[in-house]
Amino acid sequence: MTSPSLSDRVAAAVSRRFCRRSSSTRAATEQIERILAFALGVGVWIFGVGDAAEIARQSRHFPTWWTVLAMCGVYGTALLMAGLALRAPLTAVRALAATHATVFAVAVALSGFAVLPGQITDDVAWIYRLVPLGGVAATLAWRAPVTSIYVVGVATLAASSTGQATGDLSWAEFGLTSMRILGITVTFVYITEMARRAARLLDQERARAHHQASLAAADEARASERARFAGVIHDKVLATLLDTSRGGCPSMLARQANQALGQFAAIGRVSDLCTDLEAIETITREAVGATDAELRVQVRHDCNSADLRVDSATVTALAQAAAEAVRNSVRHAGVPGRTVARQLRIEARASGLTVVVCDDGAGFDPALVAANRLGLTVSIVQRMREAGGRAIIESQPGAGTRIILEWNAPDDT
Repeated sequence: MTSPSLSDRVAAAVSRRFCRRSSSTRAATEQIERILAFALGVGVWIFGVGDAAEIARQSRHFPTWWTVLAMCGVYGTALLMAGLALRAPLTAVRALAATHATVFAVAVALSGFAVLPGQITDDVAWIYRLVPLGGVAATLAWRAPVTSIYVVGVATLAASSTGQATGDLSWAEFGLTSMRILGITVTFVYITEMARRAARLLDQERARAHHQASLAAADEARASERARFAGVIHDKVLATLLDTSRGGCPSMLARQANQALGQFAAIGRVSDLCTDLEAIETITREAVGATDAELRVQVRHDCNSADLRVDSATVTALAQAAAEAVRNSVRHAGVPGRTVARQLRIEARASGLTVVVCDDGAGFDPALVAANRLGLTVSIVQRMREAGGRAIIESQPGAGTRIILEWNAPDDT
């Protein structure tokens, strides 16, 4: 059975990550519901403190059982919502909102039976002013059809109980009171639902953006994998075949073939972090193994290079780019009648790595190199760019060549 490619694994990983984040893509909806529940709890208590004198005065006309039910059911659940809305699980917050709305409706329904007609001389009993906030609780707890039934039912009960409490049981007064309570409540419910809808739309756009990002990441992974395959094919496979046709040293050809197989196997592996010494060893081994020609190696560390950590994919990119630079030097930098000196310099710092491959050979004009030349464009320049670094090519005809590979660690490394 064929193992999945790097691009397939990346696409699957991004998809899994997207699925894990599906709950987080409802962040705006959850946040606005928590804020509304908190505002509801605080709003009920602000009303209670502001109208405490009226509540105390009217409580003399209601039996104790109803006052206990109304105060505990309405203000108790409101206090819990204010305290838990921003911390408790959202299901618990919604359950509190449903409890508040239910107990409030029961208290309103029983208020007409708990007071004798004409006992309330104020404009309206205190509990009826809270009907809009009860509608907000219903909106947070239930879907629109249930909320609509709740709002109409509680407004009708409140208007009927108001007539009972004030002694005005006329149909005209009932109609006006119903419309007034219903109008204010519907306004509160509409504002609440519009806030939730806006949050849902924001979450949908966020989910769509995550989905597009996952597709783009998968495409980028496939393109990167294709580029890595192309680089290995050019650097190792074609180079080995070319050297074979020229009658190259068998030991070097065998080494190049083994390196090619190892690099093909390494494509798709999860990157680990390398120390500065591990990075230098990998780069040196790859560059020296690229040729049987003499290659002087010079390594420098600064005092903080031990703190450097480089992912293995970046180290591989540096090593393969350096090896390709060495191979290019062997193939193209020869000067008749003398031996070309070649050098590999590696500098490790806490902030990054610099690799220099230079020779005193024939040199060339970089401006005259075709853009589609795989050796320079893909295997060195593009490879370094994909690794987050850069390649600088310095050369002149007759003055040798110097290729500088630079990689700087991210700021958060």
